[in-house]
Amino acid sequence: MSAQTGTATAAGTSRLRRLLDDPNPIWIRELRQSARLVRTPIILCVLSILATLAIASIGGLVSINESPATTGYVLFQVFFSLAYFVVTFVGPAVAANAIASEREGRTWEAVILTGLRPEVIARGKFLAAYTSISMYVVMLAPVGALPFLFGGVTATETIVAFGFLFLIAGLAVAFGLAVSSKMNSLRAALVVTLICAVIVSLNVYGWLGVGLSIPAHHAWSGVPDGPPIWLPTAYARAPFDLTYVLCLILLPIVATALPAWFLYEVTIANLTSITDDRSTGLKRWFLVSAPVFALCTAAPVAAVDAYDELEAAVAGICVLLVFLMISVYLFLGDSLGPSRRVRLHWDRQGAGRLRRLLGPGILGTSVMQLGGAAVAFLMPVAAGIVALMNNASPKLKILQILIVVLYAGSFYLFSVGFGAFLRARSSTALLSRVLLLAVHFLVAVGPWIVAAIAGIFASPSGRSALIVAAPSPLYVFVALGAMETSGEEMLVVASVVASAVWGLLGIMFLTLARSRVMRVIAAHEAALGESDRILAEEDAAAVRVMEDAAAAAAAQPAAAVPPAEPEPAVAG
Repeated sequence: MSAQTGTATAAGTSRLRRLLDDPNPIWIRELRQSARLVRTPIILCVLSILATLAIASIGGLVSINESPATTGYVLFQVFFSLAYFVVTFVGPAVAANAIASEREGRTWEAVILTGLRPEVIARGKFLAAYTSISMYVVMLAPVGALPFLFGGVTATETIVAFGFLFLIAGLAVAFGLAVSSKMNSLRAALVVTLICAVIVSLNVYGWLGVGLSIPAHHAWSGVPDGPPIWLPTAYARAPFDLTYVLCLILLPIVATALPAWFLYEVTIANLTSITDDRSTGLKRWFLVSAPVFALCTAAPVAAVDAYDELEAAVAGICVLLVFLMISVYLFLGDSLGPSRRVRLHWDRQGAGRLRRLLGPGILGTSVMQLGGAAVAFLMPVAAGIVALMNNASPKLKILQILIVVLYAGSFYLFSVGFGAFLRARSSTALLSRVLLLAVHFLVAVGPWIVAAIAGIFASPSGRSALIVAAPSPLYVFVALGAMETSGEEMLVVASVVASAVWGLLGIMFLTLARSRVMRVIAAHEAALGESDRILAEEDAAAVRVMEDAAAAAAAQPAAAVPPAEPEPAVAG
């Protein structure tokens, strides 16, 4: 065994020993509290009995007219659909009780006084909630094995389905914890968490379940189209090739790891004081997620047919723009600049430029966003250009991709600059987000409403009158159609001009935001300097008073002692 292997093994053993000997204290406290509750085993027992009765009833009804294999497959779909909704509804609700109940019960200050870092608290709360929801899954495991006894499903499908059930439970708990970390009221946390959980879980079940089963059936004929629980079947029946690795190994890892990391960083940021660094974790996530997401949007270009490559490239750019626009709203919560405490930590640790760029500060955030977006946009554009080189009329289609990415990049630059300007002028992040959302809505929909009111759609001048809608980002699709039609060059020119205007506006707003932030920071530093000067003068005055008092106390005993009388002379 080499020295490197021995060092790695020793490090892993030490980490495991530390985990066993010194587990997360928040996790242990939560487990001890839940162990005292009498209702926990009762709830688990009742849930298992109800699930068993439901599966047995459905199995009995289906087996009357269907074969055992069909019965087993139907029970497989029913059980894991029910288990999915259990973990996506109960998991966020359990996690929402984690931090909001501490704040409402006035015990959050006691947790803070323990000196535990926000990362430790977040991990402890997550482990506690995840342990609770995992007990539900473990209690339902014997019921989930019943479909395997009927046939129609393999042991691999059942095991994979339970594995994904645990992953979904982890994401559900992380989501509930992120919401709970923002709320001060337990009722508000539960209401918001359950509403969002119901909406998200139903959409995921419909679009990623039933919806994706159709393309999965086209890719692998052994996977039925229509059933929502198709992913475990794909692992068991799809041939192992490059598509298998990309779609069934790498893509699920990305789809699980990036949201989990994001929710973890959001929880830590919400638990961190406003005078500490709340930005570095989220910015690291963005710098990793943006190119990974861009790579995922560029990959379909190489997988579709030749006549669909342009549509796949354009769709990838649009989806990437949506992700980047969400990040604009996310980072509007950043502060105008780092606090004195954060700068002191940087100075002590010798932080470099990259570390300071990832720290608090709306200007550094804007630079980071633009740099990450520039790298991200290159991937779908490069994939589209390479794929279209061997296509018919490649020059026209490449120009269409460039028109789309030009408008998308310019509008994103405007959004980043205008968002930074609003954040510099607003007192709260919520106000800047609402204003930016209102501007985005007006810009995207307003020109089309004006065109409809003016009757341009029915104008005898035809499509050329649509130039009035050029400020809308949706206008780029009109420009794409105009590039394939002769005599509509003005529509394409209007798209390029609108892109240039959005880019110039973004640069202007970034400049204004920079000057505003600099003035605010300079005024803040001047106020802090004045406060330091006043405190220093008060300290100096207090020191002088203490010195004068000490000198007076030392002189007073000397004056109070009478002079010594001379001794009488003795005659010789």
